[in-house]
Amino acid sequence: MGMLKHDDKKISKPKKSTLERGTKVVVENQVKRKDVVDMPDSGVTFPVNVRVDNHIRNKISALLNLGMAKSQKELVKQLVENEIDRLPESDKSRFDRMFEILEEKDNMKS
Repeated sequence: MGMLKHDDKKISKPKKSTLERGTKVVVENQVKRKDVVDMPDSGVTFPVNVRVDNHIRNKISALLNLGMAKSQKELVKQLVENEIDRLPESDKSRFDRMFEILEEKDNMKS
């Protein structure tokens, strides 16, 4: 090792210059997200997955090949809507309440 200079004198550091601030920025027009992004009226929409086995997937594909719908999403939506329409009135009101609760939960997530 080389020789080190051990002085008891402390080395003084130069003082930092203070930060000068410019003019204060003031927001004139606040823009909301809904003004910029097209959001669906029914609430928050985000992709999710539904797990099915290969037999159900194959049945959906076969129905698509028959021309029942243009996409899997559209076909499942049609099938669900048909089942909702077939519900008795008492079950339909229960369904509506449960669906509303689940939609509110999704809105709270985002």
